[in-house]
Amino acid sequence: MTVRGYPTGNPHEATPAGGTAVARTRALAFSYGDSGRAALDGVDLEVRAGEVLLLEGPSGGGKSTLLRALAGLVPDFHGGAVSGEVEVMGRDALATAPAAMGGAVGMVFQDPEAQAVLGTVERDVAFGPQNAGLPADEIARRVDRALHDAGAHHLRGRRIDELSSGERQRVAIAGVLARTPRLLLLDEPTSQLDTAAAAALADTLRDLADRGTAVVVAEHRAERVRPIADRVLAVCCGQVGPPGPDEPAPDAVPPCESVAPPALRMERVVAGHDGRPVLRDASLALVPGRVTALVGPNGSGKSTLLRTLAGLHCPDSGSVLLGDEDVSALAPEARFPRLGMVPQDPGRHLLTERVADEIAVALCAIGVPGHDHAARVESVAAALDLNDMLERHPLDLSVGERERVALAAILVADPRVLVLDEPTRGMDPERKRALARIIRARAAAGAAVLVATHDGPFAVAAADEVLEMVSGDAVPTGLPPTALLAV
Repeated sequence: MTVRGYPTGNPHEATPAGGTAVARTRALAFSYGDSGRAALDGVDLEVRAGEVLLLEGPSGGGKSTLLRALAGLVPDFHGGAVSGEVEVMGRDALATAPAAMGGAVGMVFQDPEAQAVLGTVERDVAFGPQNAGLPADEIARRVDRALHDAGAHHLRGRRIDELSSGERQRVAIAGVLARTPRLLLLDEPTSQLDTAAAAALADTLRDLADRGTAVVVAEHRAERVRPIADRVLAVCCGQVGPPGPDEPAPDAVPPCESVAPPALRMERVVAGHDGRPVLRDASLALVPGRVTALVGPNGSGKSTLLRTLAGLHCPDSGSVLLGDEDVSALAPEARFPRLGMVPQDPGRHLLTERVADEIAVALCAIGVPGHDHAARVESVAAALDLNDMLERHPLDLSVGERERVALAAILVADPRVLVLDEPTRGMDPERKRALARIIRARAAAGAAVLVATHDGPFAVAAADEVLEMVSGDAVPTGLPPTALLAV
């Protein structure tokens, strides 16, 4: 792996050589609310024009908080206790209103679902330039260029609420690029992108940096950004330092054959959005004891297929069967807990103000006696490394931590069919390996598991077989999951 270096010969320095300083922090410390827990702890960092800086590190380590501080969102937007200095484009970012920073700084957040402002792709991308009062012809030029650079040009004319999460991520990136910021901050920008889109985005970021933009990327899929990065730093426990060693290749799952009858079937389902077909005669069968990975490019229909299985999307024709029961007309709650689904954006579905209560919601719904709740909650929380978060508010957690809470809230009900849509979003490599082990254990206990993912290493560690979305159908690839590492 080659990392672009500065003349100093040290690509991991917190302060690089050459270039004009665009942003710097000095002894920056921050904690959210009254928690007293340091999200950042004495961070010294300098970001220069023309560089791509990659931030690695575990979930909850402080990467997102550092980006928010550079964007001027700390402490005004999030609240909390802050000390030290943050200077961006010569301004004191801790004392400047976020709106005043918007012309020079652009940030793409982890949850693009929450970043859209207007209902259609072009209008949403044009929102920033319009607010800046630019002429109509300049706005049109910027929108066209931004859509192209973000790999979203083919989404023109589409409604935001009809897009997949990966497509929404591309539009969110385009919306920030259209503002042509001098400091570009991206939080997990490839988390929901297919391989081709992630590679194209990396090329775009390198090109922007070569034209003078300072680019800072926080990313768990570090292998997607390292080839174009000038520096790589790790953010852990609120502090910045050199990165650790490269992650080892995942161990493939031993072959597993099951002769049990299917736990879940989809038979010749047709489904779409406003007359636009997405699934076309789609069929699949999930059997107990096996983990199936579902792959395919953004917008190919993976999420629509999973939502149809869970009862969140009504098919135009065809059937969904749980065991021998046709559940095509049943609401999601009537399929639960036999079938449990974790969607791509679980943060939008969190209901309570305490993690322990969030996990227990499913137990209340299925009638588990209250005196049994604590033990079951603590057991699943321990498996997902959530025990020290049980008293925290779910929305105070990082995206990866919220993903684990949402998983726990489904796993605690012990569904016999488990459907997961991009479950590794926001997770660091160690947490991904732990999740793969949990999924394997659920399958070994008799569950049927379907995972839609763009994360090849995770699929290798978790899955027995691979289906690919092709022309609106889930087609067996006939290849082992290890083939995904080469894509």
